[in-house]
Amino acid sequence: MYTTRQLTHRLIVQLLLTVAGVAGIAGLFLPFTFGTSPIDAALDKNFWRLAIPFFLAILASAASIRWVMSGSFSRLERAIAYIVSALSAGVTLSLWFPPFEERPVGPREWLAVVSPGPILALGIYFLIRNSRAAQPEKFKPVMAIQVAYLANTAFCLIGFFGDWQRGAYCVLVASAAFVLQILLALLPERDVLNS
Repeated sequence: MYTTRQLTHRLIVQLLLTVAGVAGIAGLFLPFTFGTSPIDAALDKNFWRLAIPFFLAILASAASIRWVMSGSFSRLERAIAYIVSALSAGVTLSLWFPPFEERPVGPREWLAVVSPGPILALGIYFLIRNSRAAQPEKFKPVMAIQVAYLANTAFCLIGFFGDWQRGAYCVLVASAAFVLQILLALLPERDVLNS
C-alpha cells in the first residue's frame, strides 16, 4: 500500500515531469532541424502535417497542470482532449499518404515512418484497458494528448536524427517527460485508507 508520503512524492514527481514537458512549447519556436522550427514548418504547404502535432505540447502541458492541480476534468475538457488528440493522430498517420510518395530508403527512415503506428496503438490499448482504474481514468485526457504528441515526435526525432537543433532537444525532453508521466500514472495506485 502507498503511504501518504509516497503519494505526496508521486505527486511531486508528476509536477516535475509536467514542468519538464513545457520544454515542448519552447521547441515550437526553436529550430528543430535545418534552421526550421515547427512554427515555420506549420506555415509551409509541404511540411504543415509534420508541424501541426507539435502544437499539442501547449495542450498537453495545460492539461497536465490541470490534472496535477485538480485531479479531474469537466466533460467538455475531456471531449476537447479526445477530439484534438484524434485529429492530431490522423494528421500524423496521413504522412503515410501523398504527397509523401517517396519510399523510405534506410532503416532509420523505415523506423521513422513505422513508429507512429505502434505508439498510437499502444496508447489506445492503455486508454481502453485502464478505463475502469481510478487514477488512469482521471489521467486519460492527458494521456490521449501526450500519445498523439509522442507519435509525431517519434516520427520527426527519428527521421531527422543527426540533424537535430535546439528545438529537437526541447522536444526530446518533453517527449521523455510525457513517457515517464504516462508510465507513472499507469502504475497501480492503492487507496491509502484501505490499509
